Amino acid sequence: MAARRAEVSSKTRRAVATTYFDRSRQPLEILLFLAPFVVFYEIGLELALRGSQGTWTNGAHERLFRLFANFGVDATRLSLPALALPALALLVVLLVWQMLLRKPWTVHLPTVVGMFAESVLFALALLVIAQLITRAFIPAAPETIQELSTIGRIAMSVGAGLYEELIFRMAMLSLLHTVFVDLLRIPERWGIAIAIAISAVLFAWYHPLWNATGALDLRRATFFVVAGLFFGVLYVVRGFGIVVGAHAFYDIAAVVLLAGD
Repeated sequence: MAARRAEVSSKTRRAVATTYFDRSRQPLEILLFLAPFVVFYEIGLELALRGSQGTWTNGAHERLFRLFANFGVDATRLSLPALALPALALLVVLLVWQMLLRKPWTVHLPTVVGMFAESVLFALALLVIAQLITRAFIPAAPETIQELSTIGRIAMSVGAGLYEELIFRMAMLSLLHTVFVDLLRIPERWGIAIAIAISAVLFAWYHPLWNATGALDLRRATFFVVAGLFFGVLYVVRGFGIVVGAHAFYDIAAVVLLAGD
């Protein structure tokens, strides 16, 4: 009996001990990794993006805010800043995910540090792709972002990484997977591939694709479709935290490089 208990205990320890690849996909590690991004963006909304005509925000964040408003949810009733509901929703999603997994409430800090490094590497890869397609670094934001201060542009980039990935990857891919795989019974691989492709096209359509003359900018459109595919595959393979980090760091690099032109 003692030997049996020792064997079970050993198996349990092996099940709990995970690799960096596994830990970086866990909700608590993702939450701790994303916390600085969320805090920076929320502070940026108050200090760098607020003007006489209102507060600058990215389209994904605004759409989430309007969704809550349509359901009558008001952040001020919760003693929160008016635009903080999307951040609260992200926090709740990750905490509920953690509870559903029933995993230990412990965080492996070296994993979180590694997630920053990995996100930067994927951002650099996307910068190379942008150069190959368009010979320019394209930020996932309108050109008017250049009117903002450097801190404001960085805050907008961080917000894009957070909330565009929340909408186009976490929410949309989950919904499309449910439709194609669970309801239509399409094989898993094909269902995921179709979901990634659809979300990539919608991600591209969400961005400004027309040039100053009103014509479709094919290079820009191609880049955003490819970027959507890149982020979709990255989300499936490496999880929500890494794709948010890669998106945010890419946008930060793009707006900083553009500012230096």
